[in-house]
Amino acid sequence: MKIKSLLSIFFAAAFLLNACQKNTDIFIPDAGQLNGPDTVWTNAVNSSIQINSLKNNLLITPYVDSFEVNATVATVTSLPGLIVSFPPHCCVNAAGQAVTGRVQVELQIIKKKGDMVRLNKATTYNDSLLTTAGHIFIRLKKDTQQLQLAPGIKFHIRYIDLPINTQMKLFAGEELNSYYNWLPIPPAAKDSIIFSTQGYDIYTSHLGWISISNIYDGNNLGFVKVVADIPAYFTNANTTAFAVFKDFRSVAAMRADVSSRKFVSNRLPVGKQITLVVISKLGDDYYLGTESATTQAQATGSANQAVRVAPVKKSFAEILSYLNSL
Repeated sequence: MKIKSLLSIFFAAAFLLNACQKNTDIFIPDAGQLNGPDTVWTNAVNSSIQINSLKNNLLITPYVDSFEVNATVATVTSLPGLIVSFPPHCCVNAAGQAVTGRVQVELQIIKKKGDMVRLNKATTYNDSLLTTAGHIFIRLKKDTQQLQLAPGIKFHIRYIDLPINTQMKLFAGEELNSYYNWLPIPPAAKDSIIFSTQGYDIYTSHLGWISISNIYDGNNLGFVKVVADIPAYFTNANTTAFAVFKDFRSVAAMRADVSSRKFVSNRLPVGKQITLVVISKLGDDYYLGTESATTQAQATGSANQAVRVAPVKKSFAEILSYLNSL
């Protein structure tokens, strides 16, 4: 009888050990971690909270070059697929004074969806989804001072991207409560896109971020907002979330709704395959949650589609590797 009892205890212990081993990747908070300031939803995300550290770590360093401002056209060709030409006497300082000599140019180009996640540059215009041929960033500086374009000056961007979409338009970026939004560059600016066989020729007076994008009109099936259903200790103080589309180049940021303690997307077209991507930093640990879903119309017009996402502890290198695969 004693032998049977001992065997029962042995097998029960073995079963529990095996179950624990199978679940080692599931998030188990460290002692006291659930009571930290970063696990509480907040209306004021200050610079010391983990989400800012996470976003800073995800940033991609711009390419830096320089050119001479004088009476000739200056061309920067160092980035693959991106050629930027500046006309003569193109720069002024903050006081409107002409700048000559060597100036620094910072360039960034985003075509991969994972890079849009890393730089928090989703493809949305207010509550509408955009499809994009990419985002481009250009900044001019001299001796650490940021420069502006002289009045009436437009510079030329030659941007290679296939396939060409002749419906693309120019959008300028704006920061809205830690989320990025794209607004159409107004016709009065007289910026233009010329469609070539290999990409886009852009003439613009807009420095900073611009996007070559188009509003996605849907497929007559309607739209739905998607909610990331994640454990309560993943909050807007430690987590960022996105809906990444599978079949076209679109990424929707999921905004933190503090009242409901959920991350919610803008309107997404129904019947499309997406992957919810949730990235978190708690203490010194990083977490990645991914879940595939198909957007679906809900029973009532006001209902949102909830998608369960279970973040898993990952190294930062593993998170970057995943984002590079998108």
